[in-house]
Amino acid sequence: MSDTFVVIGGDAAGMSAASKAKRETPELDVVVFEKGEWVSYAACGMPYYVKGDVDDLDDLVQVTPDAFRDERDIDLRTGHEVVGIDPEAETVTVDGGAEPFEQPYDRLLVATGASAIEPPFDGMGLDGVFTIHDMNEADAIEAYVTEHAPETAAVVGGGYVGIEMAEALAARGADVHLYEMLPHVLQPFGEAVAERVEDHLRERGVHLHLETAVSGFTGDDGVQRVHLEDGSEPADVAIVGVGVEPNVDLAADAGIELGPTGAIATDEYGRTNYENVFAAGDCAEARHVVTGGPEHVPLALTANRAGRAIGQTVTGSPTEVGDIA
Repeated sequence: MSDTFVVIGGDAAGMSAASKAKRETPELDVVVFEKGEWVSYAACGMPYYVKGDVDDLDDLVQVTPDAFRDERDIDLRTGHEVVGIDPEAETVTVDGGAEPFEQPYDRLLVATGASAIEPPFDGMGLDGVFTIHDMNEADAIEAYVTEHAPETAAVVGGGYVGIEMAEALAARGADVHLYEMLPHVLQPFGEAVAERVEDHLRERGVHLHLETAVSGFTGDDGVQRVHLEDGSEPADVAIVGVGVEPNVDLAADAGIELGPTGAIATDEYGRTNYENVFAAGDCAEARHVVTGGPEHVPLALTANRAGRAIGQTVTGSPTEVGDIA
């Protein structure tokens, strides 16, 4: 009977690990559980779908579910959510059929990703107020913009997502206002880089409100105004992009240790405090190349690289996941 490598999560880290493990050891049983319908998609392209540069969400999918099943011989099960992990028994509990079932594993990868942070703003539940971190959210935003043709748009947060969404909505004809509570956008990149990006945004017609905190949204049938410390501004659609938080509840409930960043703690091989349990991608920490300490950097490059390394490690060739910068 062959060993079984179980993967929780079907995006960058999970599918990279599954594919690499199957290539290295074709006789290995590789089972991937993904609670949603989308796998292996280019999340970085979602703002460009909203903008109109990408015609269809399916164009962002790198490898289809059927291709993983038929061409790579991976037992990929979409619509299946892992609701429990028992590291002592080496099983996971899965909800995806008539009733939950247990799946044994010899090696397990937790690649549960991250979710968009929803700040405690008033009005987050209003129609027209969105976060964006997955394909369904991108689809909802595009549909809303197409249907309502908003004249004004509020973007909260000056990180990668906020900037890309501001440019996308401006291209769709909206008068875009970007609100950032810090002195500059892209704060980690330093003032010189931030100022170049700010100039570019202004050239695209985006109004920047730096050192400006948002307190919430109001409206009747949908969002109509964004509220600030010293007043309010009109907004027919609002995108809140203030960061992401790792999806770690499943792991924490199983006794898998978290690190100081709040993501899953791992060693140089992506291994957790359980010998046969690994973690990678947006739910996991990695080691910073300069400080040597743990960091949480939720980017596709980090996830793909760590996933491939873990795929080699679980098939008998220990490979470090690599440092991050």
